Amino acid sequence: MEKIDIKPFMKLIASIGELYGKPISASLTEIYWQSLKCFELEDVQKALQAHIHNPDCGQFFPKPADVVRFIVGSGETRALSAWAVVEKAMHQVGSYQSIAFDDPLIHIVLEEMGGWIKLSSTKLTDLPFRANEFQKRYMGFLNKKTERHPKYLVGITETDNAKNGFEISPPLLVGDAAKAKEVIKAGGGTSLLVQAFSRSITEIMQVPSPPKTKDNDE
Repeated sequence: MEKIDIKPFMKLIASIGELYGKPISASLTEIYWQSLKCFELEDVQKALQAHIHNPDCGQFFPKPADVVRFIVGSGETRALSAWAVVEKAMHQVGSYQSIAFDDPLIHIVLEEMGGWIKLSSTKLTDLPFRANEFQKRYMGFLNKKTERHPKYLVGITETDNAKNGFEISPPLLVGDAAKAKEVIKAGGGTSLLVQAFSRSITEIMQVPSPPKTKDNDE
């Protein structure tokens, strides 16, 4: 939401308070605003309506977490959905193509797991374990603010081309193309050029030279 949405948002929260017979103070409105301003006003309205009509929780005044849950789903649901996208890309795209998802959390999690090349090389027997690891890491990142995410995930072709000074093609966009481009644009930090053995080109280039010996000096 933007600043122009503050007044409509205040009216919305006040009307919800009237519905549940709960007085809404300025400080409480501020808490809700800070918690929900990252979403669109229309999405917040729809989520509040969904909460009101939900037979399991609709009798209780909605907390910010309730609104978020109706907008994006539970952490477990989001993690499962994200893994489904990743697994599909593994099978359809493979490890050679660099790839950019429309969810920056996917980039962060896969970076921690060793990168796109390593994940795409996973044996079928190990895939359930990798799926479980991904989902746990993803849910962990849902609850903490991250300072950076990789622009995209590098495949084998780009890794080899980067080493040999050849032209590098742009990554394949997965999901919502516009959002994937925004993920690339907002990303930063060291590019994740991960080899199949999980060492980046940057790491390889930074390996210190062996200490000089007396023979070398001569």
